[in-house]
Amino acid sequence: MGLNQIARDDWQGLLALAQESLAAEDTVTARRAATLAARAAPDTAEAQRLLGEVWKALGRVAEAVRAYRRAVEAEPGSAIALSGLVEVLHEAGRDEEALPYCRRAVELMPEDGRLWATLGDVLLALDRHDEALQAYQKAIDLGASTADLYTSLGYLHYYRQELEASRQAFRQAIELAPDAATPHNNLGYVEILLGHLDEAIACLDRALALRQDFVRALYNRGLCAWLQGQRERATAFYARGRSLDTRELELAAHREDLNEVRRHQEQWRGPLQQLALWLGRAAPVVPRHVGPR
Repeated sequence: MGLNQIARDDWQGLLALAQESLAAEDTVTARRAATLAARAAPDTAEAQRLLGEVWKALGRVAEAVRAYRRAVEAEPGSAIALSGLVEVLHEAGRDEEALPYCRRAVELMPEDGRLWATLGDVLLALDRHDEALQAYQKAIDLGASTADLYTSLGYLHYYRQELEASRQAFRQAIELAPDAATPHNNLGYVEILLGHLDEAIACLDRALALRQDFVRALYNRGLCAWLQGQRERATAFYARGRSLDTRELELAAHREDLNEVRRHQEQWRGPLQQLALWLGRAAPVVPRHVGPR
C-alpha cells in the first residue's frame, strides 16, 4: 500500500508504512509517513519514537532528539523510547545528557544486558571507568556477548592500564567477530605495548587484510617494521598511511602513541626517538602502489 492510499488520520497505518519503508531503506517514504503519523497522534509515544528512528537514519540528530524526547514525555516508562534517545545522544557525543535517560532505562529493564552495555558505553565516554566496568560486568552476567561489548571492555582496561585484561577482551571480540578489523588492530597495539612484536604483526597484518585503508593499522605496522630494523619496509607502510591520512590527524595521535610505547618498553627508546624525528621531517609520500598489486 502506498502513502496516497492511507488516510491522513490513520496513524497506525502510516506507522506501518513508515516501518516497512525504513526496513526497505526508503527513507523518503519513511520520513513522510512517520511525520504524518506523528501529526495525527502527537501524544502517542510509538509514533514519536518511530519518527525519531527515521530522523536518526537520516543523520538528522537534532530532529531525532526532539522526537525521542516527545516519545519519552508521552510514555515515561518506555524503555524502548529511552534507549533510542540514549543511542542518538551517545552517537552525537552528548553523553552527559544521555546518562540520566540511560539510568532510567536500566531501572525499568534491569535484566536487559544490552541496556547495561549501553550504560557502560556512556560511562566510558565520560571517563567514569569504575562505573563503566561495573556496567559491562553486569551486561556480561546477564548474557550480553557481542564484539562491540568486548571491544569497549578492551578500551576500558587499556585506559586503566590493565593490559593483560585489555588483551583478553580484544581477543574475545575477535572470537565473536573475526572479520572486524578494529579489534585486530587494537590487539596488535596492545601486543606492541607488551613487547610482543611477532604477535602484534600477526594481528596488524590481519587487520590490513580485512581493511586495506586502515590508517592506524598501517602506522602500527610501520612501527613494528621500524622496531625490527626493517626501515625500508617501515617507510612503505608509513607512506601508504600518510597518503590516506591527508590531514595527518591519525599521524598526530600515532606520534603520541610512540611516547606510550617507550614508557612500556624502555629498551626501544633509541629507535622510537629516531622514528619520531623521522616522522617530523618526512614529507607525506604517495606510493606508486597502494594495496595489492
